[in-house]
Amino acid sequence: MRARDLDGRRLFIIDDLFDKSIVQMLHETFIRLPFTQSDFDTEDTMHVRHWKFDFQLDGFGLNPVLRTWHQRVTATAAELVGVLSLPIRRIYCNSVGYGDHQHMHFDDKDGTTALYFANAQWIEDWQGETVFYDRAEEACQVVAPRPGRLVVFSSECLHRGGVPSRTCPVPRLTVAFKFAPACTAA
Repeated sequence: MRARDLDGRRLFIIDDLFDKSIVQMLHETFIRLPFTQSDFDTEDTMHVRHWKFDFQLDGFGLNPVLRTWHQRVTATAAELVGVLSLPIRRIYCNSVGYGDHQHMHFDDKDGTTALYFANAQWIEDWQGETVFYDRAEEACQVVAPRPGRLVVFSSECLHRGGVPSRTCPVPRLTVAFKFAPACTAA
């Protein structure tokens, strides 16, 4: 786990939270989701739609792999933020391919975001890094989409999802966990 500063907010990068076989199983599940072109980054960019799949929050208990993954992501995010638990607002999977376009945006006014990189394989030349910006809208942190990586950050951090390069033959898959604020742990 590494922590980086982002204008006084912490950006946590966690690798090896899941073994490779779990990362592979999750990838095989997520690549088959029925994505719709129904999401956008900001009100001003509504005309640029993204491929996404919204998870039903009560559906993770049915599959033991998804349940364990979901529980570990939520527990890790809560621990890093320093709370006992974080209420979930929304969980969805994004599918971004070469030629797509992503805009800078904030996720929410408050709360926490955990971003899981869901590809089982990623080659550095495929690019697709998530870019984080400071308050002056200067790019200041870049996070590579390594398989199984989890990034936890304040939902008020300005960021942009990365678009894969022309050499990338697969979509870049990420799962965003959007958490509401919670009371700090005692």
